[in-house]
Amino acid sequence: MPAPKWTRQVWKTLMEKLDEPLEVSPFYNKDALYITMCMIDSDSGKTLKSVESNESNYFKLVHSLATDKLLDKDGVFSIRHYFCELL
Repeated sequence: MPAPKWTRQVWKTLMEKLDEPLEVSPFYNKDALYITMCMIDSDSGKTLKSVESNESNYFKLVHSLATDKLLDKDGVFSIRHYFCELL
């Protein structure tokens, strides 16, 4: 797995600035959100940065995509399935 773009502390600080919850029970906790955001950045960062180069807006975009996945009602996406050893 590639190194994450954000350390957990940097990510938490950015989340506090965004004023978004770190957990939405029963859908995700802070670990699942962090890992999903890192996964999206790793998998799609180049494409996303071609659309949004502002770092603050980029972080918001990655957050939105992560919560889309984690709150998906059909339950197809499961971060624990992909990264169970990290959670």
